[in-house]
Amino acid sequence: MRRLLVWALLALTACALLVAVLRWEHEHVRSRWSSVLVGSPRTGRRIFQQKGCIRCHNDGGTGAATSMDATSARSSPPGPERIVTAMWNHTPEMWARMRAERVPYPVLSQEEMAHLFAYLYAARTVEQLGDADRGRELFEAKGCIGCHAADGASGRPPTLPALARVDTPVRWARAMWNHPPATKDGGDQPRFEHDEMDNLVAYVRGGRAVRFDLELLEADAGRGSKLFHEKSCTVCHSVKDEAGRVGPELGPGRELPPTIVQLAGSMWNHAPAMRKAMAERDIKPATFDDVEMADLVAFLFSLRYAEPGGSPKLGEVLFEGRGCSHCHGNAAEGSPQGPGLRGRGKNFNSITLATALWRHGPGMYRRAQEMGLRWPVLIGSDVGNLMTFLNTPPEGKH
Repeated sequence: MRRLLVWALLALTACALLVAVLRWEHEHVRSRWSSVLVGSPRTGRRIFQQKGCIRCHNDGGTGAATSMDATSARSSPPGPERIVTAMWNHTPEMWARMRAERVPYPVLSQEEMAHLFAYLYAARTVEQLGDADRGRELFEAKGCIGCHAADGASGRPPTLPALARVDTPVRWARAMWNHPPATKDGGDQPRFEHDEMDNLVAYVRGGRAVRFDLELLEADAGRGSKLFHEKSCTVCHSVKDEAGRVGPELGPGRELPPTIVQLAGSMWNHAPAMRKAMAERDIKPATFDDVEMADLVAFLFSLRYAEPGGSPKLGEVLFEGRGCSHCHGNAAEGSPQGPGLRGRGKNFNSITLATALWRHGPGMYRRAQEMGLRWPVLIGSDVGNLMTFLNTPPEGKH
């Protein structure tokens, strides 16, 4: 009997431990959804269609297209805070139209919003906005034609027709990264500024339609983070002050180029200095395949979701100036008209803010109308400052 009791006690202890582990895992997963982008672009594309967004918004060439193209960088730039801005400014019109057409209001969980953001962000970062005629001029002026002849008469480097098969932004970024030194005599290699790389790609593609990156649909920011360390990127680049400072910091406080092709241009410009720094440290330059480059891109862009950059002081001014304080109090401490938004033990990021807007926005809009208040209009730079302000604990509650 004593042995039976011991075994029963051990079994109960094991069960309790298992429950505790499962509860921790559940909370850990929930916290990941509220702190970092872990969404799947492929799943987000399916949600975009299943939730009825495609009824009004173009989906990369499909959909009704009776409203703005949600997947186009022409609608708004690709940054996550700008997606929030577009959603915020657009929602009153959307709610009115849905009521008029008796369209059911879709429910979106935080996880679904993360997937949706991953898709919208990915779609906007792969869009090609280049000018093929300008690209042809660049192809000659930058000396690309010296190795990549249009008629196939060059030697070993890929010819222009062969380059056209590098037909996605991720593959182009991989090709630019793995490209050998453009000069053998130590001279300066050509640089690409602003949208010049977009123009070059538009020319190389020869008018062919842009193919969506299957690699990017399956990209994994977690694998990209691991690669960032394994490929020795952390020797020179920091993402959160935990690594070297030889090269530029790549964390949330540093703006990335708006598209993957322009990111490829930045990589190209960075290559000579990078090779020199790696040679000084006896580090072999890393190469990436298509999947690895997609994962790395996903990791670098996902950092912008986790920690919005901004000024809490400027955010406080904007909070009052945009009219948020009418309902939520001057310091976002709450009022009879609206709940407090600071000091709740939870941080806002683009996904959580968008989810809160989606859930509570219609009620907020009705309340604003009842109080005779105009719906505040935001610009892209507002969002980071506002979230930083809301994420800063009120004085005395640190």
